Amino acid sequence: MLRYEGVSPDSIKDDSQSGLWKYRRLLPDIPEPCRLYLGEGSTPLVPSRRIAKRLKIGELYFKLEGGNPTGSYKDRIAAIGVSWALASGRAACVGTTSGNAGAAFAAYAAGAGIPYHLFVLEHMAEAKLAQVLAYGAIVRKVKGFGTYAEVGDRVFSRIMEAVREYDWESTITAFRYNPYAMEGVKTISFELVEQLPGAPTTVYSPAGGAGLYVGIWKGFEELSQIGAIPHKPHMVAVQSAGCSNIVRAFAAGERVPSPGPSTSQISGLQVPNPPDGSVALAIMARGDGSALAVDDEEIWEAQRLLAEEEGIFCEPAAATALAGLIRAAKEKGGMESERAVCVISGVGFKDGKRLLDMVSHKRVPLLEADSLDI
Repeated sequence: MLRYEGVSPDSIKDDSQSGLWKYRRLLPDIPEPCRLYLGEGSTPLVPSRRIAKRLKIGELYFKLEGGNPTGSYKDRIAAIGVSWALASGRAACVGTTSGNAGAAFAAYAAGAGIPYHLFVLEHMAEAKLAQVLAYGAIVRKVKGFGTYAEVGDRVFSRIMEAVREYDWESTITAFRYNPYAMEGVKTISFELVEQLPGAPTTVYSPAGGAGLYVGIWKGFEELSQIGAIPHKPHMVAVQSAGCSNIVRAFAAGERVPSPGPSTSQISGLQVPNPPDGSVALAIMARGDGSALAVDDEEIWEAQRLLAEEEGIFCEPAAATALAGLIRAAKEKGGMESERAVCVISGVGFKDGKRLLDMVSHKRVPLLEADSLDI
């Protein structure tokens, strides 16, 4: 991982810069003319008004990453990654996605005027595919991608061959494949410490490929090293039980994700070969975190609760963090001393099918104007 020296707590921010770039001293060194900015970063941290009371949690906050330009935290990665590609003179960008990374990199590549080649899941959510295509990406679907680990391995290998052969930029959102771009994730941690002085006690993060989890941990680790926070939050990776390779390895005390296909229906969490899974398990092994799994039904229920009780509409993968917190609260019987944050990683309009499923049981009557039922 990249490390930065000579930065003090007082010199972390450069308020003359916009968005993520105000943290440029803790980001890859990219010339200012190459720094892309579409309004990413500075996303809201919203306190819970109802769910925290229900779960008996001292303090609960939601970090709303759906406020980024294309609707997910992946914009933080794309801003750094495409800026790096632009500064490096890359001829094109190439990567994979289940939806959100593709939309983010497609948008920033369009802004930079760089071609973007993308390989996607065979059954990618239609709304996510449409968003990627709207930005002009060159897209191909891959059979079995997102279901079988061996297919994913072959896709990743072929992309990295193309990166070396054509001098393209990898946009696979994993520290394993592009540590420079992934530095954008840790700005979530920097913002959390500004918005919640003293830092949270616990942060719940959805985990598919585990890059989000590792990136947030890395941000807190760096802040701790320079003395900017009194403690590092405990990081909890939450996976769908249908693709719980990291959780199963953690429970068994192993350092490599457990093998097995994905049966999860949660778009964004269908990663049977998580590129950063071993790094996440190493973080847990050193005592900085843990992992738990929840059923898809629990994720959908958390999505409903966020919408109906907090006014927060997110995609299912984003609700996974809250589903994990709900599971933890039930097992612990209350968390009055907790100062917890759930990272809500993407906006709800990312998954149109799930939106229709959420409201399919509701009926809207048609009334005459002179007989309104109020």
